[in-house]
Amino acid sequence: MQETWHIGIDDTDSESGMCTTYLATLLVDLLLTFPVEFLDFPNLIRLNPNIPFKTRGNGAISISFIASEEIVEDIWKKTVELVKLNADINDPKTDPGLIIIKGEVPFAFQEIYQQAIYTVIPLKRVKTLLEKHPNKHFSIKDGRGLIGATAAIGADLLSDYTYEFIAYRDLNQRKSERLIDPKSVLIADKKIPLTFNNYDYEHKKVMITPHGPDPVFCGIRGETSSAVIRMWELIKILEPIRTVMIFRTNQHTQVHFPKKYVGQDLLPHLSVKVRGIVVKKPKDFPGGHVIFTIKSGNTSVDCAAYEPTKHFRKIVRELIEGDEVLVFGGVRPASAKNPVTINLEEIKIIRLISLKERITPKCPICEASLTSAGKDQGLKCKKCSYKSPEKLYYFQQRSRKIRTGVRYVIPVCAQRHLTKPVSRNIPLQFHLSSETDFQQAFYAFLKRRSELNSHPVTSKNILAKNDQSNL
Repeated sequence: MQETWHIGIDDTDSESGMCTTYLATLLVDLLLTFPVEFLDFPNLIRLNPNIPFKTRGNGAISISFIASEEIVEDIWKKTVELVKLNADINDPKTDPGLIIIKGEVPFAFQEIYQQAIYTVIPLKRVKTLLEKHPNKHFSIKDGRGLIGATAAIGADLLSDYTYEFIAYRDLNQRKSERLIDPKSVLIADKKIPLTFNNYDYEHKKVMITPHGPDPVFCGIRGETSSAVIRMWELIKILEPIRTVMIFRTNQHTQVHFPKKYVGQDLLPHLSVKVRGIVVKKPKDFPGGHVIFTIKSGNTSVDCAAYEPTKHFRKIVRELIEGDEVLVFGGVRPASAKNPVTINLEEIKIIRLISLKERITPKCPICEASLTSAGKDQGLKCKKCSYKSPEKLYYFQQRSRKIRTGVRYVIPVCAQRHLTKPVSRNIPLQFHLSSETDFQQAFYAFLKRRSELNSHPVTSKNILAKNDQSNL
């Protein structure tokens, strides 16, 4: 009998290597050797980015398919072996978890996801849940990865989602540099408007290539699978690619800020949005950090824009006491030197204090600027000696450099996986009719995958000649 199955995987990577998405790609290849029917792209689910024991991007994977019960036992055994063989279990922070469930996703799994995107989920709670539901689960060490695996299966990508096309390099390639032509990324970015965060125009940086020793060569993010494929076809790469995969994902959807908090309810490692009044104006600190304080409820909370947020700090510096703001970010716990602090990802201005500045009038005779004639005296003109009997200053409202109703977001080079970039504010028909059928779109990708794996490698010499000819 044919049944629906869901596999969840998490915590197989480390800062020194491996990548959970790459293991998911291997799992797709494994499933392709069985008579299964995929229901969707593999889902890449980003969870609370403030979890202290995460490996890198706190991303988990789920894959949904239809298969007969007779072959699933074999699929499960081979999937467990795949995790054992490929997870970076030698790293002390890596703690893999693997789950397979049959049929409709339990509501309790959906609840885990809804909370795991912004808070800390106890492992004991998830283990208790798994014992209550018919499933198979496997873990190494403590099994902390079971939290992400459960959340990934329970994730809802109906209201908003994006895609990521990931190309993988040779696993033996451990250097941080990715050999790619930055000009081609810039050109492709301008040609494909339904992709985003490919290039940081302010800091002139390619953003699709990571810098660690993991197998990811590049990741292209966009609103449709066809857009990210087209972007991949346009960029020039200078090293061979091992394989590629497309994921449907909650990246850049801002789901990690589901509710508002007040100051007294903040807990370490939460992702929060907090409304408050500025009570201490922004102050610069060594290292390029800018910190101000808001009053929310009955509690004062520090808010920090750190040096990597670059020009975002200029926005922060424009705040004054009395401004009302809605701040978004992660809660850093208090330390011996610092109080609880919100590490900022975004600010919205609710209300700005009106500022007035004193204007000195012009001389009525020669129109030069008047100056004070002294204490308890009027104004005088140094140019024509005109004097007024009293100080006739007037005041006008001073313009503020920040405005209400605007999303002020940290720059592309500092954004986290779930941060919604400003470019996604633009109204888009971003899930085109041909892509609402995720199953069909995934099979269309699989049909072209061999071709996409064989992306032509551009010679450095040819690239150099082309650069010379464009001078």
